[in-house]
Amino acid sequence: MADEPKVYLDYTQKELDDAFEQTVWAPNFEELRNKNKARCADIRARFEHFERRYGEGPHETVEIVPAKQSPKASEGAPVLFFVHGGRWRPQPDNAFVYFADTVANAGAHLVAARFSTLDPPKVPTRMPDMIAELRRAVAWLGTNAASFGGDPKRIHVIGHSSGAHLTSVLLTTDWTRFGAPADVLKSGTCVSGMYELRPVLLSARSAYVKLTPEEEDEFSAIRHLDRLCCPITVAYGSKESPEFQRQGRSFAAALRARGAPAKELILDGLNHFEGIRSMIEPQSPLARQVLSQIGLASASS
Repeated sequence: MADEPKVYLDYTQKELDDAFEQTVWAPNFEELRNKNKARCADIRARFEHFERRYGEGPHETVEIVPAKQSPKASEGAPVLFFVHGGRWRPQPDNAFVYFADTVANAGAHLVAARFSTLDPPKVPTRMPDMIAELRRAVAWLGTNAASFGGDPKRIHVIGHSSGAHLTSVLLTTDWTRFGAPADVLKSGTCVSGMYELRPVLLSARSAYVKLTPEEEDEFSAIRHLDRLCCPITVAYGSKESPEFQRQGRSFAAALRARGAPAKELILDGLNHFEGIRSMIEPQSPLARQVLSQIGLASASS
């Protein structure tokens, strides 16, 4: 039988589809998801938490776990804005505060984003709609962070998987067009993300990720590094799919080539879901890097 044709770089169609199907590479996905949901419930039982609305859409809210009141968490504490992943698809009840204790105990507010997701044909949301909502959330934080004790001049962002892609778009946004200072984001951390959308649009995900050529260009952050205004960490697990590792390496290399303040962090021995979950351990390499980047040390250090 003739060799299967390559559809992107050295990937056949099946190899490219599998590259974006993380359960192929992370057989413990369901176990980790259940642990995360249980941990969210525990954190909500032990920590103050509340919701605020940043826009008029049905999903435009944030869940805030404020910094614990300690010498490290006075008024005007840093804000860490978290953009969850999940293929840009609907996720179960936004159970995405599972590492809030690491952040709050270190003296920062965790702000977990809720936003519309891609769910055709049930919901006609498109990726530009998602990004518009998240931009509204960041602009809202710039104006309202002080209302919950946050410092509007110390807003940082972290995202995972498709959320890391969305985070990279936020980091390459011209914020003056959206009513916020150009440097509204003081740092970014992209964990296990995608920064070039061409392979996504050639994979099975093209069944629900529909973009015009102009949108593909606008939302491929690696093409717009001239817009970056802050330090960035690019993290990925050594047990990710080859394409997710390649995307992380390529993004980090492109940042270095521009002389941008960037750090490439390889999460040794961790898969796509274990990488971001390592944030629950204050002394993990990812947690230490994130907290250091926002100007804090872990509570147990």
